[in-house]
Amino acid sequence: MRVGNNRVVITEPFQTRMLRMIWQLSGRRQKLDRYFSEFLKYRKYLPECDATQVVPNINNTEVRIRECPLGAWSTPLGDIFIVIKSALGFQSKRILELGSFRGDTARLLAENTSEDVTVCAVDIDERHGVSYAGKPIARKIIRKTGRISGDLFADDAKYDLIFVDANHDFASAMNDTEVAFKVLAEHGVILWHDYANDPYFNGLNGVPEALNQFFKTHALYSIRGTRLAIYSNYPGWETATLPARVQQITAKSVWEEEQIKG
Repeated sequence: MRVGNNRVVITEPFQTRMLRMIWQLSGRRQKLDRYFSEFLKYRKYLPECDATQVVPNINNTEVRIRECPLGAWSTPLGDIFIVIKSALGFQSKRILELGSFRGDTARLLAENTSEDVTVCAVDIDERHGVSYAGKPIARKIIRKTGRISGDLFADDAKYDLIFVDANHDFASAMNDTEVAFKVLAEHGVILWHDYANDPYFNGLNGVPEALNQFFKTHALYSIRGTRLAIYSNYPGWETATLPARVQQITAKSVWEEEQIKG
């Protein structure tokens, strides 16, 4: 990876370049993209940790889900579960979702938090938010429509918990992460979705490469068993203070396994 003319250029290993060539010759087949992407283990740049090591009180908070997310682009329920657990564990009062789509995650966050919590849901599509539109819970949700930039927010806008789940190409992930850090409260937490290998060759998922850039200056971790990554500056739960041992995956029997399966 190299930087030039204000652009980050990804330098791919030889194996990756060969797989890309085969994928292109195949007619850029989506299934082959996903299959080949699974071989790119090096793209899991961030150290790993368990959800219990980065989310306070995770096993004591209660999550209620009456209406499940719908649609092929909806965030998997297991990952939403961890996002809600984070909002509860970190006692977040001001929540920001960058990339809201139907609004299922925003609705579930609103439904599982106290009345003094507000959820700001941002999406470029003016139709976003149909999951909670016209429902009483919409009173806790602030909709913003437009491209993700600092201009969408007041100069003093700060959020305790930010969930980044908009476009996943490298440029968008870089932009959205920069915006997230600008509006993050002093003791805030950021969660990113789709920190995963696939699909890589079509350029639609550059989240790992983007977060690898921010990892140079911020203590980011991926949450084992999910497609989530996290940064926390919450007192006592700062990711910067996580011990090195959480980077090691210790083999356990099926009866001892505790990691989340998203």
